[in-house]
Amino acid sequence: MKYQVNYQHFIIPACLAVIILLYACSSVSQITATPEEITRAVNNDRWKFSAQHVSPSYGRSRNLTNEYFVTTTSNKLVVALPYFGKLNSPAGSLDGNPLDFESTKFNSTKESWKDGGWLVTIKNPDPEVQSMVFTFFDNGTAQLNIIMTNRTGISYSGKVAPIQ
Repeated sequence: MKYQVNYQHFIIPACLAVIILLYACSSVSQITATPEEITRAVNNDRWKFSAQHVSPSYGRSRNLTNEYFVTTTSNKLVVALPYFGKLNSPAGSLDGNPLDFESTKFNSTKESWKDGGWLVTIKNPDPEVQSMVFTFFDNGTAQLNIIMTNRTGISYSGKVAPIQ
């Protein structure tokens, strides 16, 4: 006598498991902030830039899978971004990642656009970083261009959201 497995009992749970897995791994936007909330966050220096893509000056662009970010809160800047690039000067530090630091000593300027969006420039937040130029759009998308002191520059794209 042959034993037959009835696969009908496995199809629905397997499909549900696949749907749940795909939804959990999807890149659905988690930003639900309104343009007014983003404006308030930029004006109050309480925002978080979450990097999703990196474009180094040399090498290939790549999507980022881990959480990399820049936050500002009450005159404090926290930078946790990956760096891929070249050292241009022997004066540059070879110790660790140059874009992993906290700073309270930096200069910041903000410029808003009539059609929605902001240009936020942060100068000299770290000896390795000359400037960080953020472009925030009112739909929550953002760009970041970094000019380094002794290394090649790097750019990121991602999302901006208010910090509560």
